[in-house]
Amino acid sequence: MKKAVGFDQKLQLHQLDFIARELTRTDSRQQMYDLVDQYLMSDIAGSKARVNARTILFKIWVLVGEENEELRDRAIQMFGNASKDERLLLHWGLMILAYPFLKDMAEQIGRLIQLHGEFSSLQLGRKIFSLYGERRRVSVSITAVLGTFKSLEVITEQKRIYQSADKKQIQKSDLKLWMTEVLLKATERSAIELKQIANEPCIFPFALDVTESEMRQSHLQVTRQGIDMAMVGLK
Repeated sequence: MKKAVGFDQKLQLHQLDFIARELTRTDSRQQMYDLVDQYLMSDIAGSKARVNARTILFKIWVLVGEENEELRDRAIQMFGNASKDERLLLHWGLMILAYPFLKDMAEQIGRLIQLHGEFSSLQLGRKIFSLYGERRRVSVSITAVLGTFKSLEVITEQKRIYQSADKKQIQKSDLKLWMTEVLLKATERSAIELKQIANEPCIFPFALDVTESEMRQSHLQVTRQGIDMAMVGLK
């Protein structure tokens, strides 16, 4: 069975910000659809492309899976007082939950950057085609995700060679703990080594220095294995 892709339109930060802000102000789903469609007109002329972008935005922030509603609701609560980098972290977390394809792209990019410091579109394409098959829908989605990542200023490009932008420093404990939960769910792991969180490839744009004391004040479970290994999992 072919793996689902689904992410076929470039997004921009201000579009993600708009839907996150309007989510708490809008009474009905239809009103939300109309507001977002109208907002996107200045960026996207074609009606089909606009519907595609709206569908993606809704899947990220509005029509989330039941198992992720609590994480989305906490993201809404934190969004109002968040800085630009913190807002990006919240968008990023919900994007990798909503779209496994985007999560896999971020993971492959993170690994290539860790190994080589840069990557080419050809290298990335080979990695993604090996996971999803070499088909037009996959090519379109690779372009859309790369365009989104460039627009979000987490990667830079010169002659089809990409590098990571400077990592965004995240200091607030509630955001770091939230992203740790997102990581566990998005990567379908029961636990992760505490020291490994900062090096997780799929969150390559962010610097997350999470301490054991912060973890112990959350509803995450911390278990020690040996002298210097702490594992973090969902309770």
